[in-house]
Amino acid sequence: MDKSFHAIDGIVDLRGTDLAASSPLTLDGQWEWYPDQLLSERQIQEEEHASRSIQVPGNWREAIMSEANNIEANNGYGYATYRLRILTDPLEQPVAFRFQAIQAASEVEINGNVLGGAGVVAGTASEYVPSQSSYGVSYTDKGATEIDLLIRVANFDAPFSGGITHSVQFGSEMTIDNRSLISLVLQLLTVGIVLLHGVYACIVYLYRRQDPSLLLTGMLFLCVGVSVSSGFDLTLFMWLHVDYTWTIKIRPIALLWKNLFMLLVYMRFAGIAWRGKWLRNYAAILAMLTAAFLVAPVSVVNSVMDLPIFLVVYLLSYVWFIGIVVKVTFKKQNDKDMSWLLVAAISTLSNLAWVMADDYTEGTSVYYPFDILLAVIAFSTHLFKQYLRNTDEISELYGQLKIADKAKDRFLANTSHELRTPLHGIMNIAGNLYDREKDRLTEDSRQEMELLGTISRRMSYLLDDLLDVVRLRDHRIHLQLEPLCAQAIVPGVIAMLQYMAEGKSIKLHMNIAESLPPVMADEKRLVQIMYNLLHNALKYTEQGSITLSAEVRSGQAVIDISDTGIGMDEETQARIFMPYEQGIDGIDDGRGIGLGLSICKQLVELHGGELSVESALGKGSTFRVALPLADATAQSLVGRIRLAEREAAAAAQPYEDLRAEGREIDGRSVRDVVPPLLHGDDIRLLAVDDDPVNLRVLVGILETEPIQVVTASSGEEALRLLEQQSWDLVIADVMMPGMSGYQLTQRVRERYSASELPVLLMSARSQPADIYTGFLAGANDYVTKPADALELRSRIRSLIALKRSIQDRLRMEAAYLQAQIQPHFLFNTLNALMVLSKIDTTRMQKLGEAFTSFLRISFDYLNTGKKVELAHELALVAAYLHIEKERFGDKLEVIQEVEQGIRVMLPPLSIQPLVENAVRHGLLSKAIGGTVQLRVARIEEGVLIEVQDNGVGLSSDRIEKLLNPSLQEQGGIGIVNTNRRLIQLYGGGLSIESKPGEGTTVAFVVPTGRAQLERVE
Repeated sequence: MDKSFHAIDGIVDLRGTDLAASSPLTLDGQWEWYPDQLLSERQIQEEEHASRSIQVPGNWREAIMSEANNIEANNGYGYATYRLRILTDPLEQPVAFRFQAIQAASEVEINGNVLGGAGVVAGTASEYVPSQSSYGVSYTDKGATEIDLLIRVANFDAPFSGGITHSVQFGSEMTIDNRSLISLVLQLLTVGIVLLHGVYACIVYLYRRQDPSLLLTGMLFLCVGVSVSSGFDLTLFMWLHVDYTWTIKIRPIALLWKNLFMLLVYMRFAGIAWRGKWLRNYAAILAMLTAAFLVAPVSVVNSVMDLPIFLVVYLLSYVWFIGIVVKVTFKKQNDKDMSWLLVAAISTLSNLAWVMADDYTEGTSVYYPFDILLAVIAFSTHLFKQYLRNTDEISELYGQLKIADKAKDRFLANTSHELRTPLHGIMNIAGNLYDREKDRLTEDSRQEMELLGTISRRMSYLLDDLLDVVRLRDHRIHLQLEPLCAQAIVPGVIAMLQYMAEGKSIKLHMNIAESLPPVMADEKRLVQIMYNLLHNALKYTEQGSITLSAEVRSGQAVIDISDTGIGMDEETQARIFMPYEQGIDGIDDGRGIGLGLSICKQLVELHGGELSVESALGKGSTFRVALPLADATAQSLVGRIRLAEREAAAAAQPYEDLRAEGREIDGRSVRDVVPPLLHGDDIRLLAVDDDPVNLRVLVGILETEPIQVVTASSGEEALRLLEQQSWDLVIADVMMPGMSGYQLTQRVRERYSASELPVLLMSARSQPADIYTGFLAGANDYVTKPADALELRSRIRSLIALKRSIQDRLRMEAAYLQAQIQPHFLFNTLNALMVLSKIDTTRMQKLGEAFTSFLRISFDYLNTGKKVELAHELALVAAYLHIEKERFGDKLEVIQEVEQGIRVMLPPLSIQPLVENAVRHGLLSKAIGGTVQLRVARIEEGVLIEVQDNGVGLSSDRIEKLLNPSLQEQGGIGIVNTNRRLIQLYGGGLSIESKPGEGTTVAFVVPTGRAQLERVE
């Protein structure tokens, strides 16, 4: 407990007291008091001021009223200066003071120095600013033997209290700070634990709304946390920055509602109804007080809290609480967990007693948290023990229920299996009878037989439902996901159930657009889902319409099955997806066993979707199925997985040989009818198959054609061959170990477009999914084995003709682009000739020769060919650079590094467009010009041709557009054309490296395997 040294006539003598070894001292007693004066130490020393003694701590209301000398001044409003002189031994270390909630604004001065305060002290209500906070100040002057403490205080908001109402603590700075820190930590710990329990209870309530006691418990803990943090050191307002008004209002509201929630929680445990008259009246009083606190001025709130009425209302709930605790104790003596509730109640009352004692006796300067923490722990222990006991009971009941449920599932499974055998016998007999006798049956008999088949299938679906229940429970249903079109599934389901609409005034409508994207689903299960939902709609609809519609929402395909049937109320909707539940007619209506909707919901969720219902009694129902869409990547992946599974099943079966059948057309052999495939250069074809027999047959079919067939036994070998030579066509089998034909096609498409290198896939599979997967992988065509020789040769002819036409178009395009010399280039060159004719005829003659050479080479027919010599291309570049050099002079510097003795054939017009692009767009875009460098050299891979400039450079986006035809902007296409021709011929195109502002390097390599290099001695 803090030591108290009694002050007499404004002086306290602490000489001989070791402040460093002592706990904080309370400076209670008689202080000097200067009413209606806000004085400094200098003013007090310079002149006389009227003063009197006043007890600290204490309420100055009576003293203010006596000083006012006016009977109408019946409040504690006013301002004054407190003074205390402290005599000490010479100070050797800093000392500190701790002030707690001075009402309502204060300022501290020590030995003439203002060291702290709260709010703004002033002599009028309009100028002062109140603040309800605790604070400390330190005094650090060593050697001082007297401390003159002045506290200027103003109060214009609390009519019944004011001044220094709590003890002032004094001691060494370390002692005061440690005591304050301990108190703060204890408050924060208490508030944190209480609020954590409150938040936890509220979160649990969100998942268990049928138990309101969880919400009440959460609100109780939250109110306790607010009341603790808004009292004592006001820790709440360290984070919640509000003005003085709300600092005062928050605490009484939290205290009142804390008591109400405490009563409700204990009444819940005692089994006392909440509908009592006294409880309603008490809650009404709290509500009115809360509303009054919220809207009333802060002076009214302070008045109410200082008057006995608030204390009566506050303590009334505790008297009631004691009665409830006594009742619970005697009512539930046999409840082992009640002891914890009793401990919590006693701790709560102990906390109340401590708070009351501290308010009236100033028992301690450190917050005392142990009773309230004990109450929280005891209360939480009771809840957890109750939860564990309930959990044990539920676990025991759950075990019993699982045993009974498994027995029921076994019964259903056995019954379903026993029923399936005779049912399938009936279906087979009826089917055979219908097939054998349908020509002799009357129309009515045929319809009845067809109806018999439909009903038999329906019964089979019902038995499947019984088996699916068991499979779903045991997690034994595995989906075979694939892209499916709902618009293709739904018509078949409608046809299966059309018989149920006969005899009823029901119209079935399907409003599903053909553009609806496919969903990712198991075909069998999707049919089952649609069947059950449509069957349910037909069962409970007597007239009107049933509509199936679909649309895309939030990345999912949403399929609605809407009917105009009897509808459902909210209670029915809540249980409709439970097993063995039906509509409002219940299970006795004889229209099913109530499994369809439960199975549908589980299957939809197994697909990653959602099944919901919207309905109103008498207005029909809408069942909504949301399924994930199948994107292109997923479709390709699923296609490959399905294909791999089928290939594994058929791995042991050899392919059927491809044969060139000796058929005749109009008496002539097929080989005579079909002319040779193509004329001209040899055609290189790469055939890929892991079966050598198939490769030999393919070679035999094409032996009369001018085609060089190279075979590969795997996808990996094929990729290596693609790196070594250029090819006109790739024929690949789909089913190959390691790398399938689909994967090989995808790898080819990473490098070549469909027109640059066609791919023909061959497979014994002819399902649409297989063919679609092939085209999705990038194949140009798809042939089913065993292939007809005529068909195969015709398809090869078309694909090779396609590639050759694209090659010819690119060469002609390059030649055309070169021939289309831009007019401004001609005009500028002619102008340069005219100017030089006047100043330098020699330079004019050289420029004319260069211009003539440029035009001659540009229009040369060799440019339409496949390859030209390096010298031909370099001559065109030299002529072009000479012209530009004459035009721009020193702005253009040209460096040519051509290694001697290199003779190589390369595509025409492959270097000059690169040089022209470097000059026009790289260098001349800069005001100072720059340097362009042409380099031709041997490297390990072949011949390197490189064009470098130090111009404006290119961004990465611009480079991507230059090399990608699909991203090419409207305008020049010379770079794109050159790149594509190089890829077609050499398998690799242009390499561009550039940085904006630093220049660009464009290069390509003529591989050694395709170039004839000769060193000239």
